[in-house]
Amino acid sequence: MNKEEVAKLLERYSAGLCTKEEITLVESWHLKELSKQNSDVDQAELTDAREKIWLAIQQETNIKAGKSKMLWLKIAAAAVVLFVIGIVIKREVQKDVQSENLVNQIHQKVIHPGGNKATLTLGDGSKISLTDASNGVIAKQAGINITKTKNGELIYTVATASAGKKDLYNTIETPRGGQYQINLPDGTKVWLNAESSLRYPAAFDQTKRLVELKGEAYFEVAKRLDKKGNRVPFKVKTELGAGRNQEVEVLGTHFNINAYRNEPSNKTTLLEGSVRIKNLQSNKVGLLKPGQQSSISSLSPLVFISEVDAEEAVAWKEGFFSFNEENLATIMNKIARWYDVEIDYRGNKINKNFGGRISRFNSVNEVLDMLQTTGAVHFKIEGRRILVMP
Repeated sequence: MNKEEVAKLLERYSAGLCTKEEITLVESWHLKELSKQNSDVDQAELTDAREKIWLAIQQETNIKAGKSKMLWLKIAAAAVVLFVIGIVIKREVQKDVQSENLVNQIHQKVIHPGGNKATLTLGDGSKISLTDASNGVIAKQAGINITKTKNGELIYTVATASAGKKDLYNTIETPRGGQYQINLPDGTKVWLNAESSLRYPAAFDQTKRLVELKGEAYFEVAKRLDKKGNRVPFKVKTELGAGRNQEVEVLGTHFNINAYRNEPSNKTTLLEGSVRIKNLQSNKVGLLKPGQQSSISSLSPLVFISEVDAEEAVAWKEGFFSFNEENLATIMNKIARWYDVEIDYRGNKINKNFGGRISRFNSVNEVLDMLQTTGAVHFKIEGRRILVMP
């Protein structure tokens, strides 16, 4: 049969004018070609289809030899053709859906991490955007030079002998998606986490050093002696109200304070030295040793102390998220602050703790993917909003 004859046969098949023998011939060709094409339908599926359909026909009709058998063979062949066509269509639809999902993932907006961003408010009320300011001396006040370095640090240095005579206070604030390091006038180094503020004097006097914190910061306190050779204490006060006002007094040490309003408690973690924690609501006091963490909440007037992995508490300073059996709400608060996103919970509450460690400089998409591998939570990103679902 030449090409012209084949074409005419197919036209008659399409018009429904073929004989029974011709119909059987065309459908057998079609079945054979489908099995050869790159349709992702393997031979095992074809064989399985033939066997299942033929078995069903046998059970239903109790076929005997002759013309009746030929008729049912033709029906079986046609049924297999329809079955295979169904598989091919299903596979192609799945491919299209997968391809569409991949395109959506590619075009989905990647939310990038935060960086060195902060605003400095001087004693006279003027504001300086440290994000936009050029490197070098950015302000002078009360005999103090304020310098921004190329590494994203703010440094206070004494410029004249009259420094410190004016009672001026500065405030450095980081937005969501911001962090900053500051070297205070006494040499103390402070790393400020996202959505935090630190109020401090432009120059400390000889008898006390007091700063006020909201949010989270890591301190490396410089030792300082008064005129008599006694060590001048360094105090950090956090006043959030609702039974969460505290004062941390230190004598040369490394520690971290986490005091956000949307967290259930204030946490102070000690890495080196010693600190005394006072609950200003009840005046209860606790003394921390390295590797310990204090907790103050509105639920109790006490200062609770526990043993912890102190390095995990300051992982953020080293550029990491470190989750050690943390609840989802706390983790999502950290993500919201660092990536400047809104969190929206949908469905039932997820009562599961999570663990893991990942760079804070990955996109939020990668951080969420890590959490999703547990199978306990799923996320959807809509603009700068993250939907959290079971």
